Amino acid sequence: MKFRAVLFDAAETLFTTRGSVGQIYGSIARRFGSKAPDDAIQAAFVQQFRGAGPISTENQKEWWKNVVRRVFTETGMIANFDQFFEQVYDRFRDSQGWVLFPETAEVLNELKHRGLKIGVISNFDDRIYSVMRSLGILAYFDAVTISSETGYCKPDRQIFEAAIRALKEPPPKILLVGDSLSNDVEAGMRAGLTAVLIDRTGRYPSANHVPRVSSLKELLSITSVNAV
Repeated sequence: MKFRAVLFDAAETLFTTRGSVGQIYGSIARRFGSKAPDDAIQAAFVQQFRGAGPISTENQKEWWKNVVRRVFTETGMIANFDQFFEQVYDRFRDSQGWVLFPETAEVLNELKHRGLKIGVISNFDDRIYSVMRSLGILAYFDAVTISSETGYCKPDRQIFEAAIRALKEPPPKILLVGDSLSNDVEAGMRAGLTAVLIDRTGRYPSANHVPRVSSLKELLSITSVNAV
């Protein structure tokens, strides 16, 4: 089958944080007197976040504030929490908090050169636009579909259907790429998409029922990834 579009997850697929979330939160928290170790903050974040995302632009900042508050309720509350949170929230607004994977720009450029449409689907808030612009990749994308604008989070089928509509291509003509087996790949397949798991660190050693790559560059060798 030949594809007309590639739909990417965002965080941990196209780009990643500059250090762990625990390290970033911790570096800011220490300015406010926190003694919590980075690994404890990271563990609390993983427990509290669980891959979800805000489902409204109106309450997206409050949604994140509640996540961060729960993290520091567990690891030790920050004295001036509101001021601390503003700095944390702003850190993840652009390339101060995020960095592209080494191959991302090259792969996006090549896919665009081949004439494919490119979309992103993410449980993100509207900071994704400034993040992608700051990282120099926003212009590659024909469509951006995020939970805070659609009202649905992955793995809900409705966010995938919104992304399909935004790309204006039938599901069999869209290749989905994501780093979560359940939220991206399996959920995308249920929505009728062909899906590839990007597994850079061997997180899913037994996921033999889905196509798997360790670098986005491997997408370029999939001969069916050509526009028709």
